[in-house]
Amino acid sequence: MIRLTTPRGLPVTVPETGAEDPSVHFAAGDTGLRAYYEQNGYVVVSSLLPAADCDRIRALWEAEVKPSPDFLYRQATAKAERHVFNAQNWVMNPILNLQNVDPRRYSRFREFATDRILTARPLADAFRALLGESPTIVQSMYFEGNSATWEHEDSYYLESEKVGSMAAAWIALEDIAPTAGRFFVCPRSHAIEVARHGPANNVAEHHEVYIESVVARIRELGLEIRAPIMKKGDVLFWGARTIHGSLDSRDPAHARSSITCHAISDSHRFLQLQSRIKPLDIADVNGIRVHRAKDLARLRNRAIFWFETRFPRVFHSLKRAAVKAVVRRGVSS
Repeated sequence: MIRLTTPRGLPVTVPETGAEDPSVHFAAGDTGLRAYYEQNGYVVVSSLLPAADCDRIRALWEAEVKPSPDFLYRQATAKAERHVFNAQNWVMNPILNLQNVDPRRYSRFREFATDRILTARPLADAFRALLGESPTIVQSMYFEGNSATWEHEDSYYLESEKVGSMAAAWIALEDIAPTAGRFFVCPRSHAIEVARHGPANNVAEHHEVYIESVVARIRELGLEIRAPIMKKGDVLFWGARTIHGSLDSRDPAHARSSITCHAISDSHRFLQLQSRIKPLDIADVNGIRVHRAKDLARLRNRAIFWFETRFPRVFHSLKRAAVKAVVRRGVSS
């Protein structure tokens, strides 16, 4: 066992061996998978995706995305930014929505990520088992290095209109070392209440207020924190109301290559910022619905992207004002 802390200083004991790991690791198709997920708010499925596909997407990352000097949308900020590298030459600002990157620059990466990872049959079948129906993929991210992700619930940012029913998946593209920034969850935290998104804690102005409210809830209730062992091809699923994050990487020898994606039931609408129903821009890939928000295959989105990257202060000032207006409308309604 290794003793570490979360981004906001909460203690967590990280297992190094299977015998030390309190999380149950299921095989694909196990009958107890959904029951464990509903009871604990998360579940780990071993070897769900082929190791060869994990290796292939990492190779395409190295060939097409990592060498790029261009702007890409980023997970932590949702802004268009260039790569930020650490001393090990790992990209530390993860990219947002692999299915939407510019196909003129990253065609093979985009196609393989969408066709063979996000809509892979084993992943879709697992989502069906948890959701009770076919999934709609609404968001994805790619991580190489890891600068840590704060304690949070996904529901604060994105969700199904049936609050709490969205599911997400973290896919290990390599064996994740104990000190390489493991994903962590608070088991059974999906059953507790955390502050809703509103004017006093909105993401545009008062994001830290929200994060601190989550950390305070963990401390107040003495919630357990787990950082399961993850091998290449393993997938950790969690619910929209489950408190989670990722640990800071303290290992110069190991990256934390991984993909996350979020899915709602096909019959549900998409809820944003707990305030508004957001229309989806759907493409059918392998019989799975995939939301292509800000798809840079489209001229209109490339024009917006051009304006954002050249006039970022004006663009993000307008965006912050729009977020605040959306949250106010959502609260008043």
